[in-house]
Amino acid sequence: MNPLDRLKIAIARTKLTSTKLESGTEHPLESWILNKVAVEARKSADLRRAIGRPTPKQVDRAIMRQYQLHKVRRMIEYTNENSYFYKARWKEFGIKSSDIRTYDDLLKIPLTEPKELADVPLEFLCVSQTKVMRAFTTSGTSGTRKRLFYTRDDVLNIVDSIAVALKNAGMNENDTLQIMFPTVAAWDPGLMLEGACKVAGLKAVNASTTDIEEQLSIMRSNKTSMMIGLTSFIYRITVLAREKSDLRSFGIKAIILSAEPLPEAMRREIEEAWGCKALSQYGMTEMGLATTIECTVQDGMHVNEADFLPEVIDPDTGKHCANREEGELIWTSLNFEGSPLVRYRSYDISATIEPPCACGFRAVGKIVKIRGRLDMQTKIGFGEKVYPLLFDEAILGVKGSLGYQLTIDKPAYKDRLLFKIEFAGDPVQGKEELLKAISALAEIRSGLENDLLEQPEIEVVLPDQASWIPKTRSIIDNREQFD
Repeated sequence: MNPLDRLKIAIARTKLTSTKLESGTEHPLESWILNKVAVEARKSADLRRAIGRPTPKQVDRAIMRQYQLHKVRRMIEYTNENSYFYKARWKEFGIKSSDIRTYDDLLKIPLTEPKELADVPLEFLCVSQTKVMRAFTTSGTSGTRKRLFYTRDDVLNIVDSIAVALKNAGMNENDTLQIMFPTVAAWDPGLMLEGACKVAGLKAVNASTTDIEEQLSIMRSNKTSMMIGLTSFIYRITVLAREKSDLRSFGIKAIILSAEPLPEAMRREIEEAWGCKALSQYGMTEMGLATTIECTVQDGMHVNEADFLPEVIDPDTGKHCANREEGELIWTSLNFEGSPLVRYRSYDISATIEPPCACGFRAVGKIVKIRGRLDMQTKIGFGEKVYPLLFDEAILGVKGSLGYQLTIDKPAYKDRLLFKIEFAGDPVQGKEELLKAISALAEIRSGLENDLLEQPEIEVVLPDQASWIPKTRSIIDNREQFD
């Protein structure tokens, strides 16, 4: 690294608050969030009128919620002044910041659709192009390309939140994080993570190769102690490498699974093979990636509520769901300058979980691990809803299963399901166990019993790492007309 780059990193590091946390802080993420709330209260007379001047230790759930509502009001004002899209939207619906005083008042604000962001990304931009430090294009899970703009302060805040999330997962200055995202996206999350670790003073190695032996070699040579990467990719490495290598001998202390849902069947296999906790992480490019991370209790993911406000609504009524009641996850960014989003639809299915948590978090909330997406659900047989995670749990629960693709068609009056399953092991025995696991699903049984579903067909194929493509769509529905 040349002297100029070292100077830039040193200057950037002074702006991070995660580096100022005392060594051994018990709950780094919550401490960091509550400190941001206290700092905002010192700066804002409006917030002080609502909550006073609390110290971080005095911030409770009620204060946390008041902080978020205050930030939403400020964001309405900021976007009204700077965003062409939201200025028109607030005028159309008569939205004023003073209208938002309670959590249920958020329901007055119209939802922002991903398609709107995709169609007119520059109308969401709130700063001059000269102030944009990074612009990212993402198609995400939906396949709709969206462009987001981030200022220098946005990027530094993302770096700060990544660093504190890693610390919350147990990482310290003595650890080496192996970053394992195969390079398939329009931009590489691995590079963002590597840069974040560098600025935060944490050691990381970016290993985007899909070659399993090379990944293990990188672990050995770098003395990797923590891993983060694409959920399905780390799972493939686990299944294909565990017969040849003692994965527990690597001494990995934690594995963070990201960018895809984490089925419990997959988690069990990973934890058993590596001998450590496998933690789920969820984020969206639209919200700057580092949005939530699971703790070792593994009962939901803690949200960075200093920077984001999550809601879960009933997609049919638009009303808020109760604690732990499933619905659609809605996000508001509270501090972004470049492309802030207000009540943005994720189409992800989750639920909110109110604190406290058994891990010790007392004021910061969680969301349930993502179960699927509204736009990836379909119906089979007698109108039974099916989605990828439903089949993930059944198929990946059979030892040796690596992944699958389900094709649905309807040659006559019955739905036909063809599963093409990548399997490491005896294909005959594997096919029997897989058919048994799939047929045991209530959604499949219902279709068969009502004579509206053909017996599922299974094609078992051998693992082919060379042609493996990350984030392949799990369900392909070829039916011309279906409800």
